[in-house]
Amino acid sequence: MKRAYLIEMTIFRDYAKQLLGLGLIVSLCIGVGMQTPLAMPATLTVMFFMMGAMGLAAYDELNHWGLFRLTLPLSRRDVVLGRYGAIVTLGLMGMVVGLVGALIAIGAVSALGIGGEIGEAFTFDESLTGPTAFVTSFCLLMGAVVASVVTPLYFRLGQTRATQLLPTVIVLLFVVPVALLGNSGMLDGAIPGLDLLSDLLTALETPAGMVCGVAACVALAAAALAISAAASLRLYEKREL
Repeated sequence: MKRAYLIEMTIFRDYAKQLLGLGLIVSLCIGVGMQTPLAMPATLTVMFFMMGAMGLAAYDELNHWGLFRLTLPLSRRDVVLGRYGAIVTLGLMGMVVGLVGALIAIGAVSALGIGGEIGEAFTFDESLTGPTAFVTSFCLLMGAVVASVVTPLYFRLGQTRATQLLPTVIVLLFVVPVALLGNSGMLDGAIPGLDLLSDLLTALETPAGMVCGVAACVALAAAALAISAAASLRLYEKREL
C-alpha cells in the first residue's frame, strides 16, 4: 500500500502544487467576498476532496497508466488503498491551506488597518475557533461523501465512462429524493425531524456539543470512506482492463 500511495502522490505532485496555489488565492477571495474567514478552510477542504478524487482518476487513462500500473509489483488492493490515502491527504492539505489563508487574511487586514465591516469580520476572535472547526469538519464530511460516491465508479467503469454517468448519479442521489418528498406532500405541514435538528443546533452552541459535532463529522467521513474503499476493491477486482 505504501508504494502505491507514494506513486499516486508522485504522479499527482505537479497538479497538486498548482492546486495548492490556486486554492490559496480562491480561499482569500471567498473570505473577502463573504466577509468571514470561516468559509476559507471549509471551502478548500471539500474542494480538495472532490478534485483529488476526480484528478487522480483522470491520470488512470492518461497514456494507459492504469494498465501499466498493474504490471508493477502492486496488487489491486494496494492500488485502491493507495488511491484513498492520496484522496484523504489532498483533502487535509486543502484544510491546511484554507487555515493558512484565513490566518493570512486576518493578519493582513489587521496590519493594513482596514476598518468597516471587513475589518470587523476579520478581527481575530477566540469565539470563532469552535464554529470554524465545526464548519470545516462538516465540509470534510461533504467532501468525503462525494469522493466515496464517485471513486468506486471510477474504479469500475474508468474515468471516461464514469464522468458520463456522474450527472445522472448526482441527480438520482440528491435531486430526485427531494423532488419526490416535495411532491408527496410530506413536507407541507412541517419538515420531519425539525425539532431534533433545532435541538442539535442548540447543542452545538456549547463547547461540549461543538466537540461532539466535530468528532461525529470526522467519524462519519471515515466510515463513508471505509465503506467506499471496500466497495471499490470489490469492483476493481472484477474489472477487466
